[in-house]
Amino acid sequence: MASGTLRRRTDTSSGPTEVLLRTGPFHEALRAAIDDSGLTLGSLRARLAQRGIRVSLTSLSYWQQGRSRPERPNSLRAVQAIEVILGLPRHSLVALLGPPRPRGRWAGREAVPRGYEGFLEPADALDQTVESVLGPSDRKLRVFFQEDIAWVGADRTIRRVRTRMVVRALEDDADRHVLVYCGEQGAQAADLTPAAVENCRLGRVRRHLSCPVIAVELLFDRRLRTGETYLLEYALDIARSPVSHDYRRAFRYPAETYVLGVRFDSAALPVRCHRLVREPEEPLARGGDDIILSSAHSVHLAEHDIRPGVLGIAWEWD
Repeated sequence: MASGTLRRRTDTSSGPTEVLLRTGPFHEALRAAIDDSGLTLGSLRARLAQRGIRVSLTSLSYWQQGRSRPERPNSLRAVQAIEVILGLPRHSLVALLGPPRPRGRWAGREAVPRGYEGFLEPADALDQTVESVLGPSDRKLRVFFQEDIAWVGADRTIRRVRTRMVVRALEDDADRHVLVYCGEQGAQAADLTPAAVENCRLGRVRRHLSCPVIAVELLFDRRLRTGETYLLEYALDIARSPVSHDYRRAFRYPAETYVLGVRFDSAALPVRCHRLVREPEEPLARGGDDIILSSAHSVHLAEHDIRPGVLGIAWEWD
């Protein structure tokens, strides 16, 4: 029903939706309830937004497909609101979720891929772009070590990012990694140019049509065995961009060690630098401790035992 108008629920106590609400699984019950309502996912998302609950279309789609499930506080609030919006019995959907799945350093081994909602914006553009190149190998790797170096030019924009990383295979046949980059608001995806530097080659490249988002497949030279590690390096050049104020890395899965360095041109030095942190359900990144600019005009952070979320460095211009 393209208009997104909610249909009046009738008494169908023995209908398939009501059976699914009693027996599950969650994603089938959710999909059936949405179908019965006549709402599109876009209309449902809009009604959630009216209640102050932000959920991406990709997340709603994944929930009803069984590709992911709501577990975090904001997501559970969304499910409770969906029950009200669709006229369902209270807790009928929430009860089908059961206990949260285990989290922690190795919990991600069995997890389905996370979307970018709550990590980076624009989440929908990121999910749409990344989904087209993510294969099953995305679930087969975890970051053992990763180093990002971002170069900020005299024009105060990030001009180049180089990443060197070691990944570990959780399953046999892992053979690729996906580079994902989201530029400054107002930039163009056409100005983002990827390069395979060491132990990888470029595969599929997808750029979002209206947002500065790019997803790049980096193909290994062989398939990995379970437990095997692999070193690769890649870079991204940014031709044109608005002024940059931070660099941040989103971790959809737990990771071992992360190092971020930012190097500034001597003609454009910031007056202050500080650490950035964002948990998946936080609306904005939180500022952390100040980081002192070195004599070489660079700053860095180093973190170990990374949980899903966002880490980065922000800076202020005079």
